[in-house]
Amino acid sequence: MLTASWIWLLFVLRALWPGVPGMPAEREGEMPPFGQDTVLVWKSENQGQTHEFVVRIAVFLPDRYFEWEDSTTQGTVLLTSKAVSLAKAFVSTRLFEAGTDTKGKEATTLWLSARLFGELKAHGKVKATVDSIDTWMTVLGRDRMSIQVNRSPMEVSVLRVADDRGNERWILYDDRNPLVVKHLFRSFTMTLVSATTDRPNSLRWIKGAKLAHPPRSE
Repeated sequence: MLTASWIWLLFVLRALWPGVPGMPAEREGEMPPFGQDTVLVWKSENQGQTHEFVVRIAVFLPDRYFEWEDSTTQGTVLLTSKAVSLAKAFVSTRLFEAGTDTKGKEATTLWLSARLFGELKAHGKVKATVDSIDTWMTVLGRDRMSIQVNRSPMEVSVLRVADDRGNERWILYDDRNPLVVKHLFRSFTMTLVSATTDRPNSLRWIKGAKLAHPPRSE
């Protein structure tokens, strides 16, 4: 039976040295939780042209509410809690309308729904609607990729998924956060290059009343 002094020693070791055998440690390569002020930056490349696409999160759960911008335009997107959890549809660009607040009621973008991701992990193949066309999404396998997370490189685990139309998407292997970290289609690639979760006040357009009273699921 452990004495009080031994229990205290184990507590101190766990706090100072999480790698001590037998001590639960933070999982290596696990993306930190997303929340308000998380900033995500993708880089897209197509036929020699390179662009950045930036997302700043205002609300992550149960709805997902974020602002976005590219080199010329910006807008906001709300994904309802129903879509985040249960949607069988995914759209690439339809919800990104310049200068507009859009809502995804039946579809997600940038993230797969929890339902789609869970079915892909469980069955390896699932029927879904991608950009308004019914298709099969098929798991190609697991992989790893490096992303700058809070200004330091981190290797994360991904699920590689293809559809019948020739798209390949790499999905962050995280039930809570099935984010599309890479999209490949012919000569086009879009890759998440950085995620920042530890800097406050990143939001530019979702402020004031919009932040205090964000739109809700209907």
